[in-house]
Amino acid sequence: MTYFRESEFVMGNENVFRKMDADLLDVLDTLRHLVAEPLRINSSFRSVDYNKSVGGSSSSMHLLGRAVDLQCNNGTLRRKIVKQALELGLSVGVAKTFVHIDNRDKQIVFTY
Repeated sequence: MTYFRESEFVMGNENVFRKMDADLLDVLDTLRHLVAEPLRINSSFRSVDYNKSVGGSSSSMHLLGRAVDLQCNNGTLRRKIVKQALELGLSVGVAKTFVHIDNRDKQIVFTY
């Protein structure tokens, strides 16, 4: 990866980089290049227990290492992430303080 370090993929006290989907990691790097701004990962791979504790869906793509939530507190960055993610074929979930991206088989857009 060019733009992200393995140490950025930590959930709780566990480094989960090796549990992430390789295709998602590749496209995440491309996304970062296209957005041309630093991106901070809030959430990546989640264990079943952790996913439940944060109210995640039982079919969450985070459970498969196929999703990340990117910190986003302003509309300009949000627009860039959403635009580029959709062009890359990613699914996008928009929340007030983050943008969820994943590489599920059928692209969707949703809000929280």
